[in-house]
Amino acid sequence: MNKIEVIYARQSVDKRDSISIETQINDCKKKLDTENFSIFYDKGYSGKSTDRPQFQEMMNEVRKGIVSKIIIYKFDRISRSLIDFLSMQQDFSKYGVKLVSCSEDFDTSTQMGKMILNILMMFAEMERENIQQRIKDNYYARGEKGFYLGGPAPFGYNKIETTVNGLKTYTFEENKDESKILLKIFNDYINGKSMSEIARGLNNDKVISKRNRPWCETAIARMLKNPVYVKANADIYNYLQGLGGTMTNPVEDYIGKYGCYVYGTTEKRKGSKFTNLKNDFVSLGLHEGIIEPSLWLNVQGLINKKKNHSNLGTGSLSWLQGLVKCKCGYTYYVKKHKNKNSVKEYKYLYCRGRKNNSCPYPKTMLAVKDLEEIAEAEILSRLEELKELKSVEVVRDTPEINELKIQIANIDKKINNIIESIAEGSDISVSYLNQHIEKLDSEKNKILEEIAKQELKANKASSLNFDIDYILTGWQDFTIETKKKIAKEVIQEIVLEGRTADFIFY
Repeated sequence: MNKIEVIYARQSVDKRDSISIETQINDCKKKLDTENFSIFYDKGYSGKSTDRPQFQEMMNEVRKGIVSKIIIYKFDRISRSLIDFLSMQQDFSKYGVKLVSCSEDFDTSTQMGKMILNILMMFAEMERENIQQRIKDNYYARGEKGFYLGGPAPFGYNKIETTVNGLKTYTFEENKDESKILLKIFNDYINGKSMSEIARGLNNDKVISKRNRPWCETAIARMLKNPVYVKANADIYNYLQGLGGTMTNPVEDYIGKYGCYVYGTTEKRKGSKFTNLKNDFVSLGLHEGIIEPSLWLNVQGLINKKKNHSNLGTGSLSWLQGLVKCKCGYTYYVKKHKNKNSVKEYKYLYCRGRKNNSCPYPKTMLAVKDLEEIAEAEILSRLEELKELKSVEVVRDTPEINELKIQIANIDKKINNIIESIAEGSDISVSYLNQHIEKLDSEKNKILEEIAKQELKANKASSLNFDIDYILTGWQDFTIETKKKIAKEVIQEIVLEGRTADFIFY
């Protein structure tokens, strides 16, 4: 079989200082040893991922065994990820493909060439991480200046282009039609309407949201809590600072005119974005607020009051109330139903999301009695498990957990052996690094998860404040209130999708 040589080029975006596809290809042609060659290139694709159409087509040719050499302008044109490169390097070795770079002169068929490749790849990945950090730093710097941070304009505003100190950015301009609706939402809530009632009214009036989705209670709650709308004054400053927010503007800038941005690292956020601001930053925007500070603060006070006095789970129609949720995110409530020709009443579960037409799942009438029977079996089975664990005095010394820790120690030992082999320049270092370290690390993570589950179950058993034997023998005679207390101790939530129930235990 006559093999071909391949030229591969990639360019993320057209920039003044970037190397064009044409330039890359012309330089690569100088390294050709044959007239039998093919050209593959991806324009507008990042090197951090191998999900590029022409790159994948080239790799398919490699796996057919018809490629003898791949020529690239520079190493980071083919990949900026060490793990991705190690994976493709395996294919190169398997099918006898030589990789040649025009800018970095090395031969991947030698051990020294492999080592240089690995070092260059580490630097390429380090540069990518540095770029990501610079983007992150720039994001926070723009936030501190009140610049637009991306995403669609919130309901009540339009996004417009502006210039600040010679820098182009975007800000928000009031949308008069939407701001009237926004103000009505705030006034309706402060005058006694619930969030679900407000959402239902907007859907009935066919008011279009920014994302063209049905209004729901969650969307209304987010709008009511969002300080982007408030004409922020010193009272707003003190309120947001009291929620734990890091204030980037001095209180003197809070003159009752501009709205606020809240931003931060999502992974570090605890709970709702506008409820706990401990890991978030708060900056004044360039846009003018719509809602008066007194109205906005009164709404926050009412939301907090209702949250602290929520009646979810206090109903007397089922001991499962407050625990059952629809997959759409809303809780279920219990409703009585009686047939025309019968005096007997039946109780069914209904998704609260249907009150404002925001639940996308088919309507299902699920009898309370049926779910309670399933839940009873699940709870008693769970209590039997916890009963066995309750006798364990020292959770971390159980035989099961100890065996799992021994497995982790053995995995760590194997990983160290592979790393030592790599350090000694073994010919199989690339293969081992790609195949075995990832596999072993994955196994280790699964074992650590299992240890966490074991410890959580055992700790839950030791923290129960009731007699498990008493529960197991007397369950049938307990009142709804007693069953409800026990259920809340054992079950975190029950998620329903149609007639399928997923029990999530503590």
